[in-house]
Amino acid sequence: MYLFLFGENKILSNINFEIKKGETFALIGESGGGKSSVLNLIIRFFDKNSGEILINNIDIEQISLASLREHISFVSQRVYLFNDSVAKNVAYGDEVDSNRVIEALKNADAFSFVEDMGGINAEILQFGNNLSGGQRQRISIARALYKNSSILILDEATSALDNSSERKILENIKKYTENKIVITVAHRLSTISKANKIAIFAKGKIIAIGNHEELLTNSNEYKILNQKH
Repeated sequence: MYLFLFGENKILSNINFEIKKGETFALIGESGGGKSSVLNLIIRFFDKNSGEILINNIDIEQISLASLREHISFVSQRVYLFNDSVAKNVAYGDEVDSNRVIEALKNADAFSFVEDMGGINAEILQFGNNLSGGQRQRISIARALYKNSSILILDEATSALDNSSERKILENIKKYTENKIVITVAHRLSTISKANKIAIFAKGKIIAIGNHEELLTNSNEYKILNQKH
């Protein structure tokens, strides 16, 4: 599988990239630079004005929304948890498979605190009000891993985690997604430095693209970001 995005709309211009199966593609840059707009186009929260977004050479607008989103797992900064068990929050409408729930929780570095709560049948309050911000994010990541989609999109998905937890989760995700596409938006370079490709966004354009080493050599913007972190 690969995903290819090309074209322009009112917010973005000259956006052109390809992501192959097994690759991680990272988007970084200034707030308002266009990163979230790219994610919204891929998920079809809104449709493009021109150009094309292809998955395996099929324009995503020719795919039903239900089918498209079945193949995408999306983790955002805004985590919605409902008043039910940990297991049902992770399965999120799918049939609960306890072994899969536990595996997803372990890969999201969440199983330890879930055990402290009483296990996967422990209650989560509405909006996750009995959890910390980092715990809510880890449950949300576990939910995405449980879904086991072809494309995993992470939008600041580890922003509430400390560096140790983030590193552990990213290592687990890398193993888990060897045959999948991962698209991630983050501000911390530690989150994206090992991505296969990193795109720097500014004013709706990609101003540089490459891996960590290439950008350190060729991009002044990336050098500045690296010095800040």
